[in-house]
Amino acid sequence: GGQYSINGGAFTSAAGTVTSGQQVAVRVTSAATGLTATDATLTVGGVSDTFTATTLDVDTNPDGFSFTDQINIALSTPVTSNTVTITGINVATPISVTGGEYSIGCTASFTSAAGTVNNNDTVCVRQTSSATPATTTNTVLTVGSASDTFAVTTVPADTAPDAFSFTDQTGVALNT
Repeated sequence: GGQYSINGGAFTSAAGTVTSGQQVAVRVTSAATGLTATDATLTVGGVSDTFTATTLDVDTNPDGFSFTDQINIALSTPVTSNTVTITGINVATPISVTGGEYSIGCTASFTSAAGTVNNNDTVCVRQTSSATPATTTNTVLTVGSASDTFAVTTVPADTAPDAFSFTDQTGVALNT
């Protein structure tokens, strides 16, 4: 189920011999699934022992993360969130977004396609603010079982015009 090495030499699974005083190391390739044991049994002169390597439990439930919502944003403007660091997972974990795009590493490369993220990866999201005043739009990022919403609210409607004035006229002809 594995390989052995004598005195730090090359690993092999072929039968061989060992003499008194030599050191033997055993290795196995761990399983591709969580909480799974892989065994290698070494037999020397009729005496056997089994070396077992058990994989970690798969953890795709990240620690919480949160985006800082934005207010008073100009209409129809691209807005990028703060950066969050994904922690608490030990395998590549599904990542998806609704209402915008995300970037792993917060580079210029954003996508709305589902993908995977690894422990300690940084992520940010981006969306375009509403074309309507005083309107909130949301981008939801989901990593494993955790998610957060990045809310962007546009500036309030400005219905008060700047001050204006007319120049009065005198001596105007009748009926003109």
